[in-house]
Amino acid sequence: MSEIPVLIAGGGVTGLSAAVLLAWYGVPTLLVERHPEPSTDPRARALNPRTMELYRAVGLEQAIERVRSPIADHTVVAHAETLAGPELLRLPNRLDTGSDSLSPCRWAAIDQNQLEPLLRARAVQAGADVRYHHEVVAVDNKPDCVVAVVRDHRTGREERVRADYLIVADGAHSPVRRMLDIGQDSSDLLARKVNIHFEADLREPLRGRKIVALTVRNPAVHGFLTSIDGAKRWRFAVSLRQGDDVADFTEERCVHLLRTAIGVDELPIVIERVSDAPWEISGQIAHRMHVGRVFIAGDAAHVMPPVGTFGVATAVQDVFNLVWKIALHHRGVAGSGLLATYETERLPVARHTTALTVERYGLVNGKPGDARDSAIRQRATMFGYTYPEGAFVPDGTPTPNPVEDPDHPTAAPGCRAPHITLGHNGTELSTIDLLGRGLVLVAGPAGTGWQQAANLSGTWIEHHRIGDTLHDPTGDFTRRCGITDDGAVLIRPDGFIAWRSPTTPHPDVLPTVVDQVLFR
Repeated sequence: MSEIPVLIAGGGVTGLSAAVLLAWYGVPTLLVERHPEPSTDPRARALNPRTMELYRAVGLEQAIERVRSPIADHTVVAHAETLAGPELLRLPNRLDTGSDSLSPCRWAAIDQNQLEPLLRARAVQAGADVRYHHEVVAVDNKPDCVVAVVRDHRTGREERVRADYLIVADGAHSPVRRMLDIGQDSSDLLARKVNIHFEADLREPLRGRKIVALTVRNPAVHGFLTSIDGAKRWRFAVSLRQGDDVADFTEERCVHLLRTAIGVDELPIVIERVSDAPWEISGQIAHRMHVGRVFIAGDAAHVMPPVGTFGVATAVQDVFNLVWKIALHHRGVAGSGLLATYETERLPVARHTTALTVERYGLVNGKPGDARDSAIRQRATMFGYTYPEGAFVPDGTPTPNPVEDPDHPTAAPGCRAPHITLGHNGTELSTIDLLGRGLVLVAGPAGTGWQQAANLSGTWIEHHRIGDTLHDPTGDFTRRCGITDDGAVLIRPDGFIAWRSPTTPHPDVLPTVVDQVLFR
């Protein structure tokens, strides 16, 4: 039996991001993915600024920005009776969220089939063992470990693997979640789709528009059109009607449906392929995200409609929240109670975000509602999601639930640390750039006593003081963090406030706080 600290089941964005983060922490990891290679389907087409903050923390921001989606400059999300016909509604630009004041990061236009190879390469380079054509086929969740059976689909050979922790990231229909008998909340099925991939010259019906997605609805066909390459290759996700089956989508029928959706008779169309099985659009949440030594993340934990890039964003948030806790527990720095806060913190966020995307999907498909208000709430969720309880020490400030106004952040424990621009050795950096592998203590300019307290708290505490190497001539840091010049804030590796003190307390207070945050 082989042994490994962390086993990851699933090699999509969720699993690969977890592997990158664990390797960054130096935690040996084995990732197994049943498919033979990373996804070749674009699927998710962008990463929001909050997601980019997390990738920035591990040095991936520039590598991601160098890869651009073929539809990077496309902005139109609308719906109409046909592509050639007039638009019935155009939704606000998904990338126009006014995030400049909230984050040092910007939207990244990168397709999922571009992102996954990049993550895989970084994970392997950093030391993770990534194996495609391998799958977890059995799991025994013991009190002190997880024993999994991993099958090599190329040879049929099976191997028993003992892991301290198992991260389940094997997708919406997660076989491993089912093995563990973890159910999902019941949810109405919003749609069943079949993807038709085709080539066609649509320049005339597009009339110069650069679409991200155009929803078509008329008596004959309902679905949405997206560009694959920004030019001539397209995907139409057609909604199945009662009694429809994938086998019914012959080449002749597909051409007819596409011409009806586009609104141009006799348009030359070449069908590339039709998906092997329907895919479902729904909003579902797993009953649990943590059982014993097993943690559920990404689509395996929460399925949401493909709008607003929240599927990928929530998945990356999951693993970033989880990995620093696993890493510190693995190294003996934190107690097991820290691991339990993963579900406490992430499950409410998953519920809120899924409900928001279900609503947004309805608007995209023509249901009545205020699209501008929905966009505002999406922005608030992107930057302002909060943790009412978890791995932090409250200071008496009520935590907004489930989100706070990101334009007026509280900087309270359980909330994201606000982006504040500081001077550093003649350059500028963001408070986001102070994040590390452990807790980070940032003191005000008069907080000269915090260094001693940080030294007493352990090696996983990094200390900074405004006025040493960091400079804040405007006083924004103390004002926006709600502290005086001799106070300090304690920030977690995922950018959330773990604790703050308006003034310098007795040196013994900080070690006690750290013990509470790390459950030791």
